[in-house]
Amino acid sequence: MDPRLLVLLAGVLLGTVSESSLAPALPALAEAFGVGPEAAQGVVSTGLLGAALAYLPLAWLGGRLGAGSLFRTGVVLHAALALLLFLAPSLPLLYLLRFLQGVATAMVVGLVPGLAAGAFPHARGYAMGMVASTVATGTLLGPALGGVVASLGVAYVFLLPLPFGFLALLLAGNLPGLPPQGGGLRELLRTPGFSRVLWATGLYFLQTLGTTVAVAFYLGAEGFSPGAIGGLLLWGSLQLLLAGAWAGKAADRLGYGRMALRGAYLLVGAGIALAFLPLWHPFWGAALGLLLLGVGRALFQAANNAQVLSLAPQGLEGLASGALSVARTLGQGAGSALAGVSLAFFEPLLQGHRPAFAATVLLLSALMAGAACLVGSREGR
Repeated sequence: MDPRLLVLLAGVLLGTVSESSLAPALPALAEAFGVGPEAAQGVVSTGLLGAALAYLPLAWLGGRLGAGSLFRTGVVLHAALALLLFLAPSLPLLYLLRFLQGVATAMVVGLVPGLAAGAFPHARGYAMGMVASTVATGTLLGPALGGVVASLGVAYVFLLPLPFGFLALLLAGNLPGLPPQGGGLRELLRTPGFSRVLWATGLYFLQTLGTTVAVAFYLGAEGFSPGAIGGLLLWGSLQLLLAGAWAGKAADRLGYGRMALRGAYLLVGAGIALAFLPLWHPFWGAALGLLLLGVGRALFQAANNAQVLSLAPQGLEGLASGALSVARTLGQGAGSALAGVSLAFFEPLLQGHRPAFAATVLLLSALMAGAACLVGSREGR
């Protein structure tokens, strides 16, 4: 593999493991601090909020001062905050440290999409597919490791990103560069079609993390252990890992918008199936629903990311990369928060955690239908 791509993928692993490992530990975290799902998921949301606020300023800074120094600083800061999170005695302190860790995550991964697209201009779909596969790898490892480690003690989950941070720092000398950057965010957002596909990115990640959180709490209420929950969450990520590069190459041939639209339609249908299949059987119904979602994610993610970056004018690649990361992070944060609040709202209203789960997943799927409309209005490259 090209070493320029390898170092970018190492940074992606750091960020995705850091976030995804928390999902199966949320029920144990809620129990440890004596809070409900809406408060426990705040540990996820505050980290995503910190990253979302930092992505664009750091993308601008990295495009002018150099991605290498920003990357290395972020890795070291991320590791230091992981150690402080392990020692944190209260939930408010966890919120603060997770917010700062989100900023560190933005320093590491904020420029990855733009750097990958710039280094491989004639194979953007493939590069984005490899990034998507690595996101899947981190998402695959994170819940599994998080579920196992949470069984030993929930605080140990915060130490999981450390080995990946060491790997990213070891490979940091191979970082590719950005072409000369100029222009501003207003110019980027006025580019025809850019804002629409960026909104679709946010809605996609809202559904992705929202359903993950909803499934974790649903299975926790059904009596499954963190290890079992983490194991089940491997399904969709495994599909993205195996199919991400293939889907990216197919998008290079068929057109990014066309492939993303197919994936969006499938994600809507799979979300509706996930809402009802666990009512038939909690574990296997959820597994089948997540399996269907995994196919849709493989088709949508690489194609949509490549489409966003292909629409960016020359000299705005760094800002486009930051904007893509902001959309992803805000979508994940909104999805996590929406799932927690929706479950807490619907459970007393519908008299049970099962109908509350179904209502929450249907709500997330309706928002994904909005993403399909946005992608459909800008079909093509």
